[in-house]
Amino acid sequence: MLAASCTPGERTLPAAESDPAAAPADSGPALLKPVALPELDGGADSETVAEQLREQYAALTKALDDPDAGPLERGRAYGEMGMLFMATEYMPEAEACLRNAQALLPRDRRWPYYLGHVERARGAPERAVEHFEQARELRADDVPTLVWLAEMHLATGNPGAARPLLEYAQALQADAPAVIFGLGRAALAREDYFRAVQYLEEALALNPAAPPIHAALAEAYRSLGEVGRAEANLQRGRLAERSLAHVDVEPAIRPDDPLLDDVDGLLRTAAAYERRGGHALGQGNVSRAISHFRSGLERQPDSASLRHKLGVALALTGNRQASREQLEEVVRRAPEYARAHYSLGIVMEESGDYGRALARYTSAVRYDPDYVEARLQLGGLLRRAGRPDDARAQYDRIIQLDPALFEGPFGYAMVLVTEGRWAQARDRLADAMERFPNTPAFPLALARVLAAAPDRRVRDGRRALEVMRRLSEEQQRMDLGETLAMARAEVGRYEEAADLQREAIAAAPEELQERMAANLELYEAGQPCRTPWREGEVP
Repeated sequence: MLAASCTPGERTLPAAESDPAAAPADSGPALLKPVALPELDGGADSETVAEQLREQYAALTKALDDPDAGPLERGRAYGEMGMLFMATEYMPEAEACLRNAQALLPRDRRWPYYLGHVERARGAPERAVEHFEQARELRADDVPTLVWLAEMHLATGNPGAARPLLEYAQALQADAPAVIFGLGRAALAREDYFRAVQYLEEALALNPAAPPIHAALAEAYRSLGEVGRAEANLQRGRLAERSLAHVDVEPAIRPDDPLLDDVDGLLRTAAAYERRGGHALGQGNVSRAISHFRSGLERQPDSASLRHKLGVALALTGNRQASREQLEEVVRRAPEYARAHYSLGIVMEESGDYGRALARYTSAVRYDPDYVEARLQLGGLLRRAGRPDDARAQYDRIIQLDPALFEGPFGYAMVLVTEGRWAQARDRLADAMERFPNTPAFPLALARVLAAAPDRRVRDGRRALEVMRRLSEEQQRMDLGETLAMARAEVGRYEEAADLQREAIAAAPEELQERMAANLELYEAGQPCRTPWREGEVP
């Protein structure tokens, strides 16, 4: 056990008057907790961690054995040891060291701040509040401290205490997503749903791919009775979450935090760099993620997961060639790594290399038959390649694997559309619309089929308009208003259809405007549309 002089039990140390961070001379002696180096596991990466822990432990022992060392040297030695214990997730040992550091250096805000995170990691938000409050007393304008203290108040069901902290943090740092997200969650907890939506929409604008924001927005909109918007946010959140899960990244919204970064940066292992890169990717900091993944690969070149993450991160920067090289190296070294095949397929498909993309998706599904995302991509590519039977087989399997996933039934219906099997497509979409009542993709597609199918036995303009009325105006405009224009034209309201189509054309990307003009010409000539989707535009 380590105490003040490396002897068993507890020991008191006097404070140094000359040390500005140490306890005042009249505060009495500091009672220190014994610290032991835990049993360390073996293994290649673990050995590196063990070596760091032994080195830091030796430095602590040296400081405690030095008769000339004062509270500053000893306090820092305990603090640095505690930080390394935090980084290696030895939380009891971290707590002991950090409490000793705080006792010796009570004016150093790092130690109560880190103790707050130790208790947060243990799932003890009440105790974390106490430590973060101590850190705030030492520096009242530190935004990370304010955010984490507010987070702990929210975790203990005290949004009233969180709100002023976050408002002060916003005054200090107006555009911090973590601050605005926290304000939204505090408003949500207070049942102030209108204010919650305002904050959460603002947070989403700053971090559009954050699943937690979508989830909170869905709750706020549902509480306001806006079920369509709630479901839309849930779906976007699930898509974003699946995208991050594909590379084993947990979505997170946390403040820029130099003190936590100091702890995160202590370990020199491949696993630590992979974890830091994953965190950066979850925060949307792709360049930092790439740097961490490269550092990890320098230490462990054979890591398939590290190289896969690097390839995905490079793709996010638009560097498809570099991404492709990394991903191809993964599948060369680890042919069974299904996620790398899938990611490589995405890169190839985005580059227009559809044949190779098809092969990669097929490999992903072969190595992982339950890989839903790979089957979705494979089904879509098979449909566009003119292989409807194979595409339907993929969507059938997706429906079996995850009945709650709307993309399976929707993809199946779109295969029927591409085959011109209009009655079956109509029936599939109508059935799915009832099973997924808050998913606008189904009524929008059904309305197109009812309004413009070439088969007159399927067309029903009035029913198409009725389907559209079930959608909010925002949902009706999701496809630039073309569907509503088709339905209006089918019931003979050509002037209204033409107006809607003009609005749609004005809002569309320039490359689509010329193609969309063909429908406008039909409506201006008093003719309905007979092509629900233009060639190559079936979703």
